[in-house]
Amino acid sequence: MAMNDATHLRYIGVIPQTEFLEYGFRVEDKDKEPRLIVMVIESDFFKKYSLKFQEAPDLCYQKLLADLRNEAAELPVTSRSSVTASDIAYYREMHPTGKPSRLRNRAL
Repeated sequence: MAMNDATHLRYIGVIPQTEFLEYGFRVEDKDKEPRLIVMVIESDFFKKYSLKFQEAPDLCYQKLLADLRNEAAELPVTSRSSVTASDIAYYREMHPTGKPSRLRNRAL
């Protein structure tokens, strides 16, 4: 079932583990029981891909949102999903961070 207007996605929080972090979400569909979905990011991804801890919840949210939009009855979103390097690259492409240049910050 693809995500619709009656679907609510709520961020529950982060659960740090030894070698990864889990980001929990609750999916509430109008005609179904609520589901708990956990997105997993390996700890070394933060350093390897310069992923900020502040970016991770939104990255997971956006990935899950896309997965729910593409969900089909014969291929439902699983209760546990890992974030991949390509997920991080896609997120960065869709959410570029513009760092201010030194020249723009200089007083004239």
